[in-house]
Amino acid sequence: MNRRVVLAAVVAVAMVLAGCSWVEQPDTDPPTEANTTEQGDGGTIPTGRLNDHTAVLANESYELSVDVTIETPNRSRNASVAVASDPDGERQLIGTQSRNGTLDRYVNSTAVFSRVDTNGTTEYGRAALGNASFSTAHTDGIRLSRLARIYEFGQFEPAGNVTRDGKRYTAFELRGVNTGPNATVTLNHSSGEILIAPNGVIRRASIDLRGTQRGEPFVYTLDYRITAVGDVTIQPPEWLDEARRSDNATQTPRNGTTQTTSASG
Repeated sequence: MNRRVVLAAVVAVAMVLAGCSWVEQPDTDPPTEANTTEQGDGGTIPTGRLNDHTAVLANESYELSVDVTIETPNRSRNASVAVASDPDGERQLIGTQSRNGTLDRYVNSTAVFSRVDTNGTTEYGRAALGNASFSTAHTDGIRLSRLARIYEFGQFEPAGNVTRDGKRYTAFELRGVNTGPNATVTLNHSSGEILIAPNGVIRRASIDLRGTQRGEPFVYTLDYRITAVGDVTIQPPEWLDEARRSDNATQTPRNGTTQTTSASG
């Protein structure tokens, strides 16, 4: 296998919730159309809210970040991803950091370029978009699966309107955790919050779960933030020329990102 592919896969694995414990795979169904905890303000949690969020960002430039921490006796995952995407300029930057290294990607209208830093070694790669389109990469960059996972774990209820940094949001607070039939899970702490802007964009969603499973401690935190919407200008990264000259041509993407790194972030 191409060495760059191996390095990229190592970094990508840091963002995958692999394993069989509850904190890595909750005993719950995926988000559904109905949720009775939200009433009377138009839209449902979670599907309606997720759809509104995606619909707005599909046509706007945006910046976001996702931070994930998983700690159990057998494994530790600390990773973050930052995405900046501009559909009009057809440019996107994705940066993933984990304990294993960093993976940076730059997407334009025709190709995906990548830089992987692992253990002091830097590798570059490139791939044509092929049949994919930048709009697909732009939508994938929203990282909806990470946002949906917060809903899978938590039961959120309306908490009125709040003002943060001079902006007004509709707030939801975590009221319950979906442990399902898993009697081996004991929660010692659970907190979470969702803030939704008037235009439907979920500006922040976070959850913090701490407890034990089968007597062993775990920590699970996920923090999803939209830090900018509109007027996001993206410049090509300084390492782009190195990636253009790279001999490490990767497979043509199917969804706007290289197949070897699509699991990250």
